Amino acid sequence: MGRKSRSAFAVGVFALSALVTYNVAAMAHGHSTASTLGHHMDSHISHLDDKHDAFSFEPHVVARAGGGRSGHPRHAVKGARVGLEGHGHAGVSTHRHRRDDRVEVAGGVEGAEKNVPKVENVQDAAADAFHATETSALLLRREKARGTFHVLLTANDAPYQRWQSRVMYYQYEKLRREHPNSALGGFTRILHSGHPDGLMDEIPTKIVDTLPPHVRDDGYVVLHRPYAFKQWLERFANDLDEEYVLMSEPDHLFVAPPPLLATRDTAVAFPFFYIAPNDPKFAPIVERFNEVRAPKEAFKPIGSSPVMIHLDALKRVVPKWHELAVAMKRDKEADAAFGWVVEMWAYSIASAQVGVVHDTIKHFMLQPPYDKSMNVDGKEAYIVHYTYGDDYDKNGRFTPGVNQGADNLKNEGGWHFDKRDFTNRAPRKGELTLPPANAGEAIRRTIEIILEAMDALPNWGL
Repeated sequence: MGRKSRSAFAVGVFALSALVTYNVAAMAHGHSTASTLGHHMDSHISHLDDKHDAFSFEPHVVARAGGGRSGHPRHAVKGARVGLEGHGHAGVSTHRHRRDDRVEVAGGVEGAEKNVPKVENVQDAAADAFHATETSALLLRREKARGTFHVLLTANDAPYQRWQSRVMYYQYEKLRREHPNSALGGFTRILHSGHPDGLMDEIPTKIVDTLPPHVRDDGYVVLHRPYAFKQWLERFANDLDEEYVLMSEPDHLFVAPPPLLATRDTAVAFPFFYIAPNDPKFAPIVERFNEVRAPKEAFKPIGSSPVMIHLDALKRVVPKWHELAVAMKRDKEADAAFGWVVEMWAYSIASAQVGVVHDTIKHFMLQPPYDKSMNVDGKEAYIVHYTYGDDYDKNGRFTPGVNQGADNLKNEGGWHFDKRDFTNRAPRKGELTLPPANAGEAIRRTIEIILEAMDALPNWGL
């Protein structure tokens, strides 16, 4: 909604509130509500300019009308009150019939105090109108966002996740600019460090707390992830424009805009080969946490990311996901069996427990070096996940683990990339080079995106 439209809407909503207020006052004065009220409102509204009236909630107008700083609801109400207490552009007449220096009201002088509306009621009307305007704006934004999804990235403030988050957001925004009619919606980093960091002005961010003191992570930082979503849902989800979200992680690079794949009834996720709930080796552990005795077919080989899901479904999954992640981490057998991906197992089991169905899509995500091209089974992939180390000799032959370390690279002429080499700092300019041509397009595209972001983003490495 443009500035002029928003102001016009505010005028209408506020004028309606003023009509109600004036009606009470008119009845108190003994006026006819059918003729006098309309006459006064028509005469005053005719003076309102759609950009410069006292009812406009445009920041510059609110500041002028309220005599305070712009953009704050309290000053908007104050500005409206100034108009309502006067006679000019307030839209409500405060004239009085004088007789023997007393106010003439219906019911006699004695009834004046109870019949004349108080200023507090006018302020309430102003506040109600302001909130009505806010609500209308939210509904319009949600209508505009229909058919899109909102990316939710969880991260802490460690250097390792900071530089990855910067690259991810840079690439997402670039893709969104290039595809303005796609399903790509807003973006929020859920920062679960409990305090602001240096990226607050660069990446849209909501701050949540770390795990409560009585819940130890024992060095397993991923345990903070479900708790971060739980807090975000409780504090911020109701303000979201989009109905759907895509849960993501810092090492996910969008390479093509996904369509809105999820529905209200079915979420969409990537299938991980190492999440196998029905494998006989893992099934007994899964059944111990299967409190509702969900059928075997309800368990899917999924983790919590990437997952595209409706907000209502996410609200059902998250509390159980958080509960199971903590319980399974504390369970010696489950922790030993699932290790670093115990949180992913918890999401899979939680989804089956609460009855949220997930479809799996193989081309949702690529994982080099195991994926080389940019498509899966002839379908264009949407995300590259650079979680594995990549090693190639000087001839471009895949040699996992052989070229680890800078010395080997110099001596053998091979090529190596692993995000874990940059745990304590961001990669420096000049440290990364493109892989051999036959290493595959997926890893090459990954490095190209990182290099581009390094060159484009300010204060890289800080």
